[in-house]
Amino acid sequence: MVKAVSTVICTGMVLLILIVKIDESFFYSKAEFAIEYLILLSIVSISVCAYPVFKKEKKALVGMMFIGIENIYHMIEQITPLEKAIDSLPSPIALFLDDGCILIGIGFLALAIKHIIAKYECNQSIDELTGVFNRKALGSIPLKQFDLIFFDLDKFKLLNDKYGHKFGDSVLKLFSQGLKQYTQPNEMIIRFGGDEFIAILQPHRANSFLSDIEAAFAALKISYSYGITPNSDRRNLRDAINSADKALYRMKHLKHQPTHSHILK
Repeated sequence: MVKAVSTVICTGMVLLILIVKIDESFFYSKAEFAIEYLILLSIVSISVCAYPVFKKEKKALVGMMFIGIENIYHMIEQITPLEKAIDSLPSPIALFLDDGCILIGIGFLALAIKHIIAKYECNQSIDELTGVFNRKALGSIPLKQFDLIFFDLDKFKLLNDKYGHKFGDSVLKLFSQGLKQYTQPNEMIIRFGGDEFIAILQPHRANSFLSDIEAAFAALKISYSYGITPNSDRRNLRDAINSADKALYRMKHLKHQPTHSHILK
């Protein structure tokens, strides 16, 4: 990429030197032509440098193209032999080339930048290990009201100690993707930390969701505990998490009682 940009700049500067040597009578203003040329060279250099990003955001390439077209038009305006060709253009086309191109170009660039920022923010909210959301996503829950389930894997530390962290990571991936598999549009699975996960579900969906995942995790021999806060909303999110967390640990406590010890894996 550096080599490509260097090639563009070096070629551009050689052409600029040749332009400087052209007779003044060829231009209305050689200085203005040179300035527009340097702007165009900068646009091409930026496009080449940013191409790995721009090729995923076609709007950015279109925006740079429109801005480049305007610069080329302004360069042509300074060339005296092309005066008749410029004057013969219909006024709407001339107006579009003179002012419209840059406005359209800036518009496309703004849309592309907005999309790039949105994708970056989304990627910042994704947990690298499991592929589900991380706790940063708690600030952008799409549902106004929701059921919240707080999950925690049973005896996960012992599992890590016995079989190693790679095995533990594979269990986390299986568990998170198992939860995600049963979500509906606008529902979220969030890795809250370690082996703790939060499910944000449509209102009144908690019980059916738990029924859906029960058989799947039983087959995988993954044991977990959970707590539910039904019909919560974003304004009371912290309270909902705390309430579900307390319910989760009540379940864990019951599992440690002698009558429930056979549940633990």
